[in-house]
Amino acid sequence: MKTNKAKTNSEVRAEQVTNNRAPSVCEAIYLGVDLHKESIMVTRILDQGTPQPAQRFTWEGFWRFAEKQLSLGRKVYAVYEAGAFGFWVCRRLRALGVECLVMHPEKLDPHHKRVQTDRLDSRHLADKLQRYVSGNKYAMVSVYVPTVAEEQARLEARHRRKLHQQLQGLKARGRGLLLSQGIFQTQSWWRVPVWEKLQPRLCPELAAALEDYRALIQEMEKRALAVEQKLQATAPKSLPKGFGRLTFVLLMREWCNCRRFENRRNVGGFTGLCGAVSSSGPYHLDLSINKAGSPYLRTLLIELAWRMIYWQPGYRGLKVWNRLRQCGAQALSNRRRRKIALVAVARQLAVDLWRWQTGLVGAEQLGWQMTPA
Repeated sequence: MKTNKAKTNSEVRAEQVTNNRAPSVCEAIYLGVDLHKESIMVTRILDQGTPQPAQRFTWEGFWRFAEKQLSLGRKVYAVYEAGAFGFWVCRRLRALGVECLVMHPEKLDPHHKRVQTDRLDSRHLADKLQRYVSGNKYAMVSVYVPTVAEEQARLEARHRRKLHQQLQGLKARGRGLLLSQGIFQTQSWWRVPVWEKLQPRLCPELAAALEDYRALIQEMEKRALAVEQKLQATAPKSLPKGFGRLTFVLLMREWCNCRRFENRRNVGGFTGLCGAVSSSGPYHLDLSINKAGSPYLRTLLIELAWRMIYWQPGYRGLKVWNRLRQCGAQALSNRRRRKIALVAVARQLAVDLWRWQTGLVGAEQLGWQMTPA
């Protein structure tokens, strides 16, 4: 029984290029992969050669093409940008034998020509991958690929955050509707005591809309509470005083794996709490923090830094804050100086958390008081 499998022209050309090659095996093959829902654009570089014309594949054709490269080169490398497709593509390529990397997204238009296509993107990716593997670690930024278990744990923590964001949106929508009708009593409008006072003052249309919002808020609060209780149950029994079980779990799951960092500089850079610099020749200017990495991670660290100031006065990472406190009440009332000191505490706290979780130091060495198990 004959079956006709439709192949695109790009796949046919790719097979012709592969079949016409000499039987010698390449030392390395580099694949720049631009992923899309309907198709995949791939640019290939053999050894230290120039990029070949980009080829378009279906998903099934791409897996066959990637597997075939393993017989043509001793090492096969691939790279794609982190984004909507997550890390399952990387895991599948690694299972085939391809050394796959995931690159931090960036604008792939180095010369600012304002011409950006799938073919150009895949070519830039292949070129960056070739230089990165050859030793130029500044060619691209390779992101950490979590395990399946780490990714699922982080997904659960982020799901809780999304539920709370939707809750805040519903509450804000209700406040906006009340203000649009000249009603200024908007604080906790969805709560039963406040709602019983508000309802007689509302027109039937507004009351019906807010009733729908109240039902959604109540349902989402129940779901968010269930997720939070599940997260808190996974926290260690003994934690430093003031940490909070939920905050600690959310922080660790956002990190995925503390051993992914090689040194304290990696930890500080990942938090985005390091100061930016503008310097050229004799000109030098210290700027505010660079805000690289996850904004939610910085929120958790700043919140935790305030708790450490209150609950852990013996913590040795409070040196900057204690110096500010010694300057008197006037210095503490200065908002800018207080913010700078708090950011320094949060950055040091991230480093100390990494050292504590990796076993480099103990809680006693950091001056932490532990809660009983």
